[in-house]
This record gives sequence, structure tokens and C-alpha cells, in this order.
Amino acid sequence: MARIGDSTRIWEVNIHWPLYSQCSVWDGRGVDIWECIVEHFSKVGTQPPNPHYWRYLARR
Repeated sequence: MARIGDSTRIWEVNIHWPLYSQCSVWDGRGVDIWECIVEHFSKVGTQPPNPHYWRYLARR
């Protein structure tokens, strides 16, 4: 089981996401935490909930 860090970076474009790094995404009701499953540089289309790049962990 993955552990959620205290300071989770917000997903944004043009960021290098190493394998197993985490990001957070605000959806208007709460914050979802995602874990990177493929190392990549973010661009439109690679953001969560894209299952080719991210695995859902939890809601904060």
C-alpha cells in the first residue's frame, strides 16, 4: 500500500513526474491523490485520471 506524503504536489503541465511520485487534483469537492505509474513529462492528456500514467490512491 502506498503512503501519501504530507506535501503532495499539485498536477500541472511541463513537470517531470518520476515513477511513484504523487500529485493532487482538486475536483470542486475535495482533493484526489494520484501516484505516477509511468515516468513522464506532463502535458495535456497525461493528467489524472489517465490510467496509463496514474493510479488513484485516496481522497483528502
